[in-house]
Amino acid sequence: MHPGKRKTPSWASTSPQPGTNGRASSVSSVKQEGETEGESKRSKPNIPTGADGRPIYSASHGMYRDVRTAALDLFHQLKRAATMSYHDAYFRVQETSPGLDATAALELLKGMDRVDFKEINNVFMYIPDLTLNTLPELRSHIRIHSTPTSGIPVKTLREAMPNGINPLGELEAKGEVLIMRGLTGHFKDIPLPRLGRKNLNGYLINEGGNGRWKTVFWDHEREKGLAGKRVDDEFIFSWADVPMAETDDVTKLLAEQELTASSAIPAPTKLTHVAPVKKKKKTTRALKITNTHMKEQGIDFSKDYEKPS
Repeated sequence: MHPGKRKTPSWASTSPQPGTNGRASSVSSVKQEGETEGESKRSKPNIPTGADGRPIYSASHGMYRDVRTAALDLFHQLKRAATMSYHDAYFRVQETSPGLDATAALELLKGMDRVDFKEINNVFMYIPDLTLNTLPELRSHIRIHSTPTSGIPVKTLREAMPNGINPLGELEAKGEVLIMRGLTGHFKDIPLPRLGRKNLNGYLINEGGNGRWKTVFWDHEREKGLAGKRVDDEFIFSWADVPMAETDDVTKLLAEQELTASSAIPAPTKLTHVAPVKKKKKTTRALKITNTHMKEQGIDFSKDYEKPS
């Protein structure tokens, strides 16, 4: 035995373990017929997903480990859907986190703010911060809370209007509000249409449904009487059909008429009057001796200094 040489531990040894007869290493190194290199590697498990796209875990390994977190997830889901049945909420907890007590999560949901549970039909309802049920209420809210530079997000109005946001289209048709739209849907990644015309997909700039609505503004200028009447479509189409070059060579057009642009004519040089340079007078003055404190020692620099004998 060589001194200082360490023995290889059993877990790092390539020799077969007892009871394996040396077949484990040989079998694992042989690739099965028809098996590719990618398939031989360990692949990720296929986790099924629910109707909302979230993964469904098995056994006690769910998405949430606390009933309070599961109840908060139900609250956000209820806020988006406005209503949710007791059965759907119970099934959602079992689907996402089967290891938790679904009944305890639903009891926590009942006690949350802005959550109303109807025991008659076992339905959860979300109570929004703002509720607009009639058209006059909607008109008044937009008129008060919008400014010419800051509108009201449609997302906020969508939560406050349980019957839908279609009344906004009625107010726009009357000219009382202005709706800012996004370039989504049939307007995504294509050129904008010309004024008053349809785009490549056959839609006008204000068409495409309420999914494009982003922000609503109250037309304050129209209310003040400062907005003019709408221009006729015939004039709009005539204006849009006038061909206009992207760049006009103004210099070339003036040269054809034997004219010249004023910017091309050099400006006359201005004569500036140069004042004569004044010569400075040279003055000489006597040297002023300031070492007056040396006189106290008997030294006067105005006279020649004589070294004492």
